[in-house]
Amino acid sequence: MVDTVTSIRQRVVELQSRFRQVAAGVEPDALHWRPAPDAWSVAQILAHAAEFQSFFAKDVLHLRDHPGAGFGRTLEHPERLRAVELTGAERLDGLLAAFDQGCQDTLRMLDALQDADLAVEGTHPKFGRRSVAWEIDHFITEHLEKHIGQVERTYNAYLASRQNG
Repeated sequence: MVDTVTSIRQRVVELQSRFRQVAAGVEPDALHWRPAPDAWSVAQILAHAAEFQSFFAKDVLHLRDHPGAGFGRTLEHPERLRAVELTGAERLDGLLAAFDQGCQDTLRMLDALQDADLAVEGTHPKFGRRSVAWEIDHFITEHLEKHIGQVERTYNAYLASRQNG
């Protein structure tokens, strides 16, 4: 099946809703808890999900408007790193508000696309020549799916740590 903007939008809305539902159920004491020193907290995952949606929403539209251009970023991108540098004082309602803004940025981007735009190609520094459809799928859809699971695993590890100690 060939994806359309409408089908992609439906899937993104489902994932955003599921992500928000999972994150909203996290107890305040668990928000900044980390399962390991090199692992992210639920707060960091939420901050990342807000930031990457806004970043890639702009990036997709840039690629659409500049066929053949470079797109994407590496793991060391300053905005990506800055988004997860939290103080520990962040509250769930503020993190969810930022996540909601990222969701809106993504939906506005999708609303600005036509099905033909999905075939526009550019070059990613790691993955090479790829399309707008691929960028959305890899960096928004799959990314949301991955981090929903990460929130669930992190929160479950927190709950298990409380029972065990």
